[in-house]
Amino acid sequence: MFADFGVLNYWTYLLGAIFIILVPGPNTFFVLKTGVSHGIRKGYMAALAVFIGDAVLMSLSFAGVATLIKTTPLLFNIVRYLGAIYLLYLGVKMLYSTLKRKTAGQEEEPEPGHAIFKRALTLSLTNPKAILFFLSFFVQFVDPAYAHPELSFLILGGIVQLCSALYLSMLIFGGAGLARHFRAR
Repeated sequence: MFADFGVLNYWTYLLGAIFIILVPGPNTFFVLKTGVSHGIRKGYMAALAVFIGDAVLMSLSFAGVATLIKTTPLLFNIVRYLGAIYLLYLGVKMLYSTLKRKTAGQEEEPEPGHAIFKRALTLSLTNPKAILFFLSFFVQFVDPAYAHPELSFLILGGIVQLCSALYLSMLIFGGAGLARHFRAR
């Protein structure tokens, strides 16, 4: 379908991208939690940060970071472990604040939009699932013989961003709707 633009095995890429997006990861959980806790608007702020983080990872992949990390396993492990440590930190922080609120009998306070955006962007940029996707899976579908590989990357990036936008929108609206339903009861 996009072979004329240097995209190899489009349907395989599309199925793989959908599968990887559907596998729950830290971005998925954060956007869902934000949609449930803070509503649709802030859920989309978190999703926007995820899209920007993914675009940065795609750009780095295009710029050759994939080759650098593959040839320097130490750098790859540093990125991977930093991402894992940050995810662990976020999990402990969320668990602590939830337990603290339940002990004190408090409701969750609204979080400012800029704080949500910043956390989601940091989470997206350090997300091991996204890093592995863009560094290993994503680049396999670009024809190295094509004269304009930036166009191939742009097409592949657009496809994954569209799939991600549809999925995250479903999570945001579904989570916010369920939260409204349970609050009404």
